[in-house]
Amino acid sequence: MNFTCLILGILFAAAGVFFYSGRAVNHITAWKSMSEDEKRKIRIGPLCRNVGTMIFISGIIFILSGLWKAFRGDVFLWSIIAWLILSGLDVYWIGKSGRYQIPE
Repeated sequence: MNFTCLILGILFAAAGVFFYSGRAVNHITAWKSMSEDEKRKIRIGPLCRNVGTMIFISGIIFILSGLWKAFRGDVFLWSIIAWLILSGLDVYWIGKSGRYQIPE
C-alpha cells in the first residue's frame, strides 16, 4: 500500500466532491472579485460539476495507485497521461463551447 498516493487520492476526491457540490467556488479569489454582472453571465452550477468530476477522477486514479500494487507503474502513468489529455481537452471545450455562458 502506498500511503502517499492514497492520501493524495483522498484529498483530490474530497476536493472534487467539494467542487461538484458548488461550495468551492465561494473560496476562489477570482470568483469573489468578479462583479455581480460578470457572475450572472456564467452558469456556475454545471461548470462546478464539470471541474469537480475531473478532480474526482484524478483522485480515483491516485486511490487505485495507493491500494492496488499492479496499478502503480505503467498503468498509473498512462492513466495520468490520459487524464491530462482529457482535462486539457475539457478546458479547451469549456472555453470554446459557450455551454457555461448565459447569452445576453
